[in-house]
Amino acid sequence: MSDTTSLPPWMFNLDGTFLGFVEADPIKVKTICLEVDGEVLAIKLRKEVRALLRSRLQPGDYLRCIGRSELDGDIIKLKAYQVFTLLPPLPKTCTLPSPVTPSTQQSATQPARTLKIRMCRKSGCQKRGGKQLAEALGQALRDRNLHTQVEIQYTGCQKHCSEAPTFTVDPGHHRYSRVQPSRLPAILDRHFTPTKPNSR
Repeated sequence: MSDTTSLPPWMFNLDGTFLGFVEADPIKVKTICLEVDGEVLAIKLRKEVRALLRSRLQPGDYLRCIGRSELDGDIIKLKAYQVFTLLPPLPKTCTLPSPVTPSTQQSATQPARTLKIRMCRKSGCQKRGGKQLAEALGQALRDRNLHTQVEIQYTGCQKHCSEAPTFTVDPGHHRYSRVQPSRLPAILDRHFTPTKPNSR
């Protein structure tokens, strides 16, 4: 979440992951769902930015929303006047362990995998390219020497079948939709740093 100490109490400046629109009809979208520090917030969009954003935003995009809050009874309503797309911050736990040297190899244990890419393994996603994406992802991790640090975790339905194939990068819960294998290098480079080039 952004620092809001310099803002008036009725203003907000929030960074988070775009989860989707509240409204089902794409022509009538007014409100986005933004995940900020594990909490999902509904933020209404100013009329001037709605048309532009509904055609550009994809679930998993990292956004900064600046706007005004108001109290309606016991409910705080948020309305964004400006929305910017940002690169997501790298996870704090993304520092990869130092390479094992011959002197420490005997006592070293396999590093714990805290970095995960969660992929749906249900038949709907598999039919929409999920199987090929999983194979390409495994190869891309091996090419970057990340296959021992980043775990591909297969899950049940993630409730985004119409946007398949999808996957989520943790920590941070960054979701990517309709992923083509050609996008994998850029996504991996955004979240993970290779330990060294693979010499294959």
